[in-house]
Amino acid sequence: MCNSVNHNHAHRACQTQPKRVDRSPEKAYRVETVKGPDGSEQILSVKDAGRAISKDEVVLQSTPFGLDCNEGGTEEVYLERYVAESALSEKEQAKYAEKLFKSRPEWEGAEVRTLINQGPTDNRIDLTIVGDGYTEAEKARFFSDARRLTDDMFVGQTFASYLPLFNVHAVFVPSNESGLTDVERKDTALGLYRSPQGSKRGVMPGNRGAIERALDLAPDTDYPILVANDDFYGGLGGRYAITTRSHNSGTMVLRHELGHNFGRVGEEYDGGQVYRGANHSSSKNLPWSHWTDGGGQVHEAKNLARGYPWQNLKEGPVNVDFTVPEGDEKGPMQIGIDISSVGWESPGDVEILVDGKPQKYEGVYTEDRSFFRLKDAQSLPAGKHRITIAEKDADGDNVLASVRVNAYPADYDFTADKVGGFPSFDAYGRHVGYRPTHESCLMRNMRSTEFCSVDKENMWHEFLNRVDLIDEVKVTPVKGKDGKVERLISVETPDLEGLSVRWFGEEKAEDGSTREVQLNHLQGQSQWIAHDGEDAGKYRVEVSFANDEVRRYSDKFQTKEEFTLS
Repeated sequence: MCNSVNHNHAHRACQTQPKRVDRSPEKAYRVETVKGPDGSEQILSVKDAGRAISKDEVVLQSTPFGLDCNEGGTEEVYLERYVAESALSEKEQAKYAEKLFKSRPEWEGAEVRTLINQGPTDNRIDLTIVGDGYTEAEKARFFSDARRLTDDMFVGQTFASYLPLFNVHAVFVPSNESGLTDVERKDTALGLYRSPQGSKRGVMPGNRGAIERALDLAPDTDYPILVANDDFYGGLGGRYAITTRSHNSGTMVLRHELGHNFGRVGEEYDGGQVYRGANHSSSKNLPWSHWTDGGGQVHEAKNLARGYPWQNLKEGPVNVDFTVPEGDEKGPMQIGIDISSVGWESPGDVEILVDGKPQKYEGVYTEDRSFFRLKDAQSLPAGKHRITIAEKDADGDNVLASVRVNAYPADYDFTADKVGGFPSFDAYGRHVGYRPTHESCLMRNMRSTEFCSVDKENMWHEFLNRVDLIDEVKVTPVKGKDGKVERLISVETPDLEGLSVRWFGEEKAEDGSTREVQLNHLQGQSQWIAHDGEDAGKYRVEVSFANDEVRRYSDKFQTKEEFTLS
């Protein structure tokens, strides 16, 4: 007598490319490539995807290798997709783990630790954290930093509800020099460096070959994270989510950049370059109306001034001129002035003037990246005005990072988490569309620890492109009470709240025909005993997922698997 399990997942990654032919699901590979500006592609790796797909190609990621959203990005694009076996040539299938970069070093003393293990790598989302600028003597510091950053994201906030879908690995590779310099590059394993020089701003990938080699040391990687051994703000988005070990801003940068990668979405703050995806609408016809509880109000506003000077105020004060427009019958315009900085450690460091008058501003003072809002500028009258930001305590370490001035109509709804349509403005002050909330989402407000409801729902859809709700159906021989061999039927799933399990079997009619019926007595059970000889036949288990963070569902939220007992 034999038992067989036929894997026939009904849940598959979402279709982002048109179906060319109709056919049964077939084996899929996960193909990673780099696409150059001329359209040519070079393969990073070809790996068994651990699933079947019924379409030729499913795009999982398409991101620039490096992206500073205020400055633009690289012309090279990292592309990750599922490709059906028949769509790959024999030559392409043979290029398993072919390396794009020539410089791929080996390190003595490298070490890999799995910080979170929620299930098999072929059915989980694997994050890999690699440190740079940590010497051999600083190995413990790296693993401590990796654990802290992981806990900051997954324990009790931000990505906590998604945790059962993730594995997290940490890779230590020793550097010859410690830290991250502001000016000259240090002799570090990955060659990360700051750009522009002398700023607490971008952190760029140096040696991509070394980075890819370090990632190879992990069990698997869906999303790479690079952490520089530095106590100050800095980062980058794109293929690599880059941050620093900063206790103040490291997690803040990381969860924002991962928000881009996880959700395939653009910015929500004003003054950026990339506005796209589930959190962006180019029209007043909001695609997230199912979250507005009544259609959602669309709000308008005006961007009066914006800029990212990243200027050390020892070089002199920064002046920003703007004009407040006239209000309407509902009242005068309300003005919002937001400023970010580096190195403002106390209220006495910097003086902010509006039309020559000192202003009060609220925020948290640190030597790291900080964010402030002017308290008394809301009721500025219509007409021309000037903001002046100047160093007061001449310690030479007061950097003005950004300034934004917006004008809001009198009836504008500032409720942080209310879903509607709220205007977005690009680096040129142009109105580019609408975002879901005014201020609640960390894609706009980097001080926030949460995404808005629209972004949360979108990430469930993206994550379930990668993860099936069934890991495995097992048929295990066990001894019954009477000594007879019975079989334990069990379904293994991610440990998600909101899963429901249904079992189906065959029922014979008097004429000898069979039909599928739901086995109601097994409703919700993850395992049951099949009696040898009595329960032969075809079966199907169906696992579905639902929770309060999703209002629109698709077939990704259900996985089916068939098996036969004989």
